[in-house]
Amino acid sequence: MNLERVLIAEHDSHLAEIMVIRLSSAGYQMATCTQGDDVLAKALNFKPGVVVIDQNITGKEGLEVCYDLKRHSETRNMGIILLTQEEINLADLAVLGVRIDTQLVKPFKPKDILTKVNYLMAERRALSKNSLTGFPGWEVMRREIAERLAHGGDCDLLFIDINNFRIYNQCYGFSAGDEAIRLLSRLLLEVTDELEAPDIFIAHIHGDDFAVMLPVKTGEQVGRALIDRFDQEIPALYLEDDRERGGMYIQKPDGRLEQWPLMTLAVALIGGIQNKYQHPLEVKTVSEEMLKKLKLRPGSNLMRDRSPS
Repeated sequence: MNLERVLIAEHDSHLAEIMVIRLSSAGYQMATCTQGDDVLAKALNFKPGVVVIDQNITGKEGLEVCYDLKRHSETRNMGIILLTQEEINLADLAVLGVRIDTQLVKPFKPKDILTKVNYLMAERRALSKNSLTGFPGWEVMRREIAERLAHGGDCDLLFIDINNFRIYNQCYGFSAGDEAIRLLSRLLLEVTDELEAPDIFIAHIHGDDFAVMLPVKTGEQVGRALIDRFDQEIPALYLEDDRERGGMYIQKPDGRLEQWPLMTLAVALIGGIQNKYQHPLEVKTVSEEMLKKLKLRPGSNLMRDRSPS
C-alpha cells in the first residue's frame, strides 16, 4: 500500500477527470477505472492508499466492490471513500461486515475529495505498525473492539502466543526469532484469506503476541487451522538434531541439562463479545488469563472463553 497513490473507480469520465486534476495537483499519483469488476485487480496492481468508489459504478455494484477490497489481505487496509447519491448509514453496513471509511454525496466540490483523501492518508500514516510484520498494534485493535461494543457489531477474537519463543530466541538468536514471527504472520494471512470474508483485522500486540478479529462463529475454524499449519512448519526452523529429539537441551549454570520442546501455539478464543463484555480491556484481561492456563499444557492448544451468563 502506497500512501501517495489514489485509485478512482468512477464511470462518469468528467467527474473522474475533475478528481484526478485536483488530487494530482496536490501531489498524489493517480489511477482510474470505469468498471466495478476491474477495481480489485487494479488495486492489487497499483497498491493505492485510498480507493474512491462510485456506489453506482458500471458493472459490479460499488458496495460489492468495497466487500471485495475488504476481504483481501492486500487491500483490506486501504482507505475507502464511497461516492453516493444520498447519504447512507455506514454503521449499518459495518455491522454487516462492509466497512467503509467515509462517503461523499454527489454533487461535491473538488476540495471535498482532497480533504477526505488527505484525512484518510494521514490516518494511515499515524497508525503505529510493527516494523517486522506490518500489522498495527493493540491500540488500533482496542479501538476496533470498542467500536463493535458501542455499535452492536459482534465478532470473534483470537489472542495468540508462541510457547517457548523466549528460549528459542536465546539459543538460536534474535534473527531466527524474527523468522518465527514472520512465519506466524504469514500463516495468519493465509488462514484468514481462506475465509474470503471482509470483516478481518490482525494486530501485532508485541513480541510474539498477536490478536485477530474475525466474523462471529469463525474463530475456532481459523484457530485450529492456524495451529495445524504452525505445528507442521515450525520444525523447519530448528537444526536437524533438535528436530529429531523434539526440542532443545539447555545447559544450566550448575551443569544440568534442561530440555525445552519445540515452539507451539497457545490460542485463546473469545467467541463473540456482545452481551459478554463491556470494555476492550476486559476482553484482553480474559484472554491473558486463558493464555496463562494454556502455557501449562503441552503442545499447541485452543481454549474458548465463557458462554453468556
